[in-house]
Amino acid sequence: MSLAYDEVVASRRARLGADAVAQGEVFAQAYKIAMQVMDLRNKHGLTQAQLAERCGMSQADISRIERGSTSPTARTLQRIADALEADVCLVARVHT
Repeated sequence: MSLAYDEVVASRRARLGADAVAQGEVFAQAYKIAMQVMDLRNKHGLTQAQLAERCGMSQADISRIERGSTSPTARTLQRIADALEADVCLVARVHT
């Protein structure tokens, strides 16, 4: 019998060291920010270049943020939020 995807992932995660788990959490947070920026940009009908111009940044910087390959500073997030008529906020974690 074959294993379900979730079972395979759970098994692999159980074998990870603390460093790998921490890196995975950092990546997950960067990905969440990236998806929020991309979603809001698309809702405003903006290209990366247009958003970058509104923020006083380069299109390459917006691209890196949307790919999750960089962790933007609080100041950068605020500039993006202002350009997208959004707020930067912290949300309490839900513990399961």
